[in-house]
Amino acid sequence: MAALVASSNDAIITKSLDGVVTSWNDAATRIFGYQHDEMIDQSITKLIPETLRSEEDEILRRIRRGERVEHFDTVRRTKDGSEVHVSLTISPLVDAQGRIMGASKIARDISDRKRSEERQQLLVNELKHRVKNTLSTVRAIAGQTYDDPQFADLNAAFTHRIMALAASTDLLIKDDWNGVQLRDLVDSVLLPFHPNDDAIQITDGAKVELTPPQASSLALALNELATNATKYGALSQPGGYVLLGWKTSADSPEMMVLKWVERGGPEVHQPQRSGFGTKILTFALKHELNADTELKYAPGGLEFSMRF
Repeated sequence: MAALVASSNDAIITKSLDGVVTSWNDAATRIFGYQHDEMIDQSITKLIPETLRSEEDEILRRIRRGERVEHFDTVRRTKDGSEVHVSLTISPLVDAQGRIMGASKIARDISDRKRSEERQQLLVNELKHRVKNTLSTVRAIAGQTYDDPQFADLNAAFTHRIMALAASTDLLIKDDWNGVQLRDLVDSVLLPFHPNDDAIQITDGAKVELTPPQASSLALALNELATNATKYGALSQPGGYVLLGWKTSADSPEMMVLKWVERGGPEVHQPQRSGFGTKILTFALKHELNADTELKYAPGGLEFSMRF
């Protein structure tokens, strides 16, 4: 056992229940800089930055209760005053009668890992910044390309689509591109289409997390529905409104059903041809969310539903 402790690459330290060091191996010297005789009978707080001293109090409380502290990442101070990132595992030490006498601490230097994580985060932040800038650049190019008044409708449609993508991107960036809640996406994308508080009413809203590709496709779909409602549907005249909700499917609990229902608008007729919006509401959602979709041009107002 002594040979294992001596040859370990991790600092192995024992201490009393008062935090006084009782043993100190060679790896502890390599990591923290203090020699054996500089730490024996000294308080372990010698290694702890003042702002983190409360950590030691909590660790000792847990040790006295017989608990083990595992993989606790923190920062400790070396002899030269620099700080080192370590991962700690602390276990109670008991005597032959089972009484807790102190604690053994294994400290692993994770500075290289932390530096790698910081570099990775720096690259991720740079990527996020470039994605946002790219969307802004595309929007600006479109504005200049279709600056002529005859292209005003085309410019507005394209700009709104880029804004919908930007809205989903902003939400994904906040959560490090892990996903986005459907309700957050709905609120963000539909915000520009609220002429009043009752214009778009959320009837149901179960908690659903979308992947990045799903969020982008659904953002575009919601934008198309809201744009169409503003130009031709329920939101094109006073008193019109939209009912939007999503909930678990009654016959299949692992599936969700989302419905967009327009009421109070002009009479709806099926268009002569399918445009970009229709393709988004059918093909794109089927591809990214594996969704079954239905688009109904009911006399009382457009109705869209998707099951995913």
